[in-house]
Formats: sequence, structure tokens, C-alpha cells
Amino acid sequence: MIMNEHLKSAQNSLDIRAVNLKESSIFVRDKVDLPSLDREKTITQAYRGVARVQKTSFTDSQKQEVWDYRFVYTSGVRLIFSEEEAAGKAEGYKPIVEITGVFIAKYFSQRKLEEEELKAFCEDSVGYHIWPYWREYVQSTCARIDFSPVFEVPVYFMPQHKGKIINAKEEP
Repeated sequence: MIMNEHLKSAQNSLDIRAVNLKESSIFVRDKVDLPSLDREKTITQAYRGVARVQKTSFTDSQKQEVWDYRFVYTSGVRLIFSEEEAAGKAEGYKPIVEITGVFIAKYFSQRKLEEEELKAFCEDSVGYHIWPYWREYVQSTCARIDFSPVFEVPVYFMPQHKGKIINAKEEP
């Protein structure tokens, strides 16, 4: 089976039940006044992806086996000063502002999926289902911290930079 067949099989088997925020964090660097910040010399960076998949099975009320898949999806966006781009890769670096979130997308299936199907679904569909929740979270958080204009969270695109921090304007 090729990747597209694995993906189609997973999409046909998984029924989304819920998307929930598991954890989040907001950071604003000390001595930074967000409303008056000159953003001309700043860079927006972002990351996203499935961190892990949890799977269990149970018997429903009709005595049928049901598989419960929970995809743990992490995402983040931050603003740094342009001249700090190299320093921004160091452990312990403090960006100007950073918003992170961990979401759980819960799906049920009538069968156990193959690892190839789960991998294809992770790469294609999980982020698509979580994206509207992430986008709303970022926009409402920006309003709460008086950060305007807000981080732009574009329409969801297929990931091409797995596991790396990328400049948001480089996303497709």
C-alpha cells in the first residue's frame, strides 16, 4: 500500500470525537511593552506536529470492539528580534512573546489501524482538524496580552519542515 492508500484507509476508518486543549503557555519578555513594540526588526517563528499517538480499545454497549486513538499535537508561535535569530536557537532563550499549545484530537475506529496508516494520518489530517482551535487560541491570547496586530495563523497547509522551528513567512 502506498502513502495515499494508507491515508485514505485511515481517513475512512477514524471518526473524530473531540479536540481539546491539554496545556498551554504564554510568555512575554520582561521590559517589553507589546503595544508600543516596533515590529519592523522582528521575525515570527512557528512549529507544529504530532508528538505521540495513544491508543486503547474497549467494548461498546453493543459488545463491539472500538479503538480509541488520541493524537497529541503540539504547536507554538513566537516573535524574536531579527538580530537574535542565531541566539534564538539556544536552550533557555527568551523570545519577545511566545504562545504554545498542546491539543488532543480524539478519534474512534471500528478496527485497529496499521502503523503506516497512523503515520499517514499524523502527517496529513490531525493538524487539519486541530488548526481552527489553535488559530482561535492564538488570536484570543494575543487580544488578552494586548499584542496587535495579532500573530497571523494562516490557513492550514501540509507540513514540510517536520520538527524544526521555521520562520512563519517561509511556510507555504
